[in-house]
Amino acid sequence: MEQNRPNSIADYIGSCEARYTAQIIDAVNTLLSVPHLQIITVTGPTCSGKTTTARLLTSALEAAGRCVFPVSFDDFFKNRACLPILPSGRVDYDTVAALDMETLTRCLDSLIAEERCELPLFDFKTGCRGGVCLYEPRENDVILLEGIQAMYPEVRMHLPHEMTRSIAILPELSVPTPAGDLTARELRLLRRLVRDARTRNSDAEMTLSMWEDVCANEDANIYPYLDCADIRIDSSMAYEVGVIRPMAEAVLSGLPRDSVHRAYADSLLARLSHIDILPPDDIPDDSVFREFIGQR
Repeated sequence: MEQNRPNSIADYIGSCEARYTAQIIDAVNTLLSVPHLQIITVTGPTCSGKTTTARLLTSALEAAGRCVFPVSFDDFFKNRACLPILPSGRVDYDTVAALDMETLTRCLDSLIAEERCELPLFDFKTGCRGGVCLYEPRENDVILLEGIQAMYPEVRMHLPHEMTRSIAILPELSVPTPAGDLTARELRLLRRLVRDARTRNSDAEMTLSMWEDVCANEDANIYPYLDCADIRIDSSMAYEVGVIRPMAEAVLSGLPRDSVHRAYADSLLARLSHIDILPPDDIPDDSVFREFIGQR
């Protein structure tokens, strides 16, 4: 990987970003070629870059003359008291059983029929619905549905196939080291460790304790359906492990020595130690990777 780098770090980062941007352009061109396109779904596992990708797709589609109305599946969660509980005792937001399917179906029917409707807003602080968002149909509207639930069969059955296109975001890069590969899933874990420590006050113990449940849900409810997507986008950046290394090391250093996750954390740290550190200065503000490490 090192031998294929351009002459400078800036060029290296720029070439990685250009690869991702090219995928966005290809996706938009494909979407614009669909007659009567009405629904776009954007899905992918945790820390795949769905939010940034959806925003960039929206900007490009609007620049091409389409009116994009974003809808998040998160807003269709049941109140927290009614959500299913995992064997670990944590709330399971990722199963289709967490969704208020009656309200979701009714809203989807209205959106597809281009009718005025009120969409719920979910407040994660209170764990309850926190108001509504009014949808008023516009000419050239396309609805962008974003969330891991977009590929669930129980959701897809309510979408008109001929007017719907689905996009799956999935980082696919793995990084070899003398101590063993850092897998694509582990690179997403590093993203999550850094993001959650920065934005959700979540330490390594908390994030690692949730990871087994996250992976189990991905294996059961996300990966089996990714091949159904019309478009795949690889949001991994070849430079990212070098940038995130010191940030991830800082988070993992706070893990107690007697933690049940200590051995795995030490394995991650051992593999990270073989990666050359790269500065984040040349990463663009609109990079998908900024979603995890934050802005300058």
